[in-house]
Amino acid sequence: MEEAKKSTTVKKTPAKKVATTKSTKTVKTTISKNELPEVKKTSSTTKVAVDVKLPSTVFGLKQIYTQAIFDAILSERASRRFSTHKTKSRGEVSGSGKKPWRQKGTGNARAGSLRSPIFVGGGKVFGPTTARNYNLKINKKARKNALFSALTLLANDKAVMVKEYNLTAPKTKELLMQLAQDNLALLNYVLIVSDNENVFKSANNLPNVHVTKVTSLSVEQLIAADVIVMSEKDVKYLEGMAK
Repeated sequence: MEEAKKSTTVKKTPAKKVATTKSTKTVKTTISKNELPEVKKTSSTTKVAVDVKLPSTVFGLKQIYTQAIFDAILSERASRRFSTHKTKSRGEVSGSGKKPWRQKGTGNARAGSLRSPIFVGGGKVFGPTTARNYNLKINKKARKNALFSALTLLANDKAVMVKEYNLTAPKTKELLMQLAQDNLALLNYVLIVSDNENVFKSANNLPNVHVTKVTSLSVEQLIAADVIVMSEKDVKYLEGMAK
């Protein structure tokens, strides 16, 4: 008899996977939104860095002067307008000074120059000139009411933070990290009041951060801002303006 062939099956155990890690050093030059703390995109913030009582003469007006705010914004926009548009008069256009035809005998109307506005290619009459001034005057009292009304609106929304950003060098990343610590990095419009040159340079690459001096506060910026950050020294300066 033929011997029966015995079929033997051998179970193969899967090889253990050995995790291999590669030591690579990566240096991050930008900050992604995932690394920043979660911030709700609202028009205000309730976090205040320094417990300072805001003066009511600046941040607590009983009446909001809406007309003064409107006039101040128009005045600020008009002051940024340059009168660079200009047309040439008959004394400025190029052309011959020769008399086109004789004075009498041709039947044509008398003419003395081809640069006259009645001819094609002649000068322009009553055209725009650079002497025009687009500035709109606003009274000092009205502008002050507009400025303090805008600050009062921010204070009512709890969007005033008393803090000073001190940067030893112009570093956009450092300023962004400080804003992230205060939950301000993802707001649409952050207005920082500072006279530090490093803060000005650090905010150039941040489209939602605007820096200005306390002496150059714009009513239009205050109305558009989601939050304003200023130092205690700047608050005292504004309080002195209200006296």
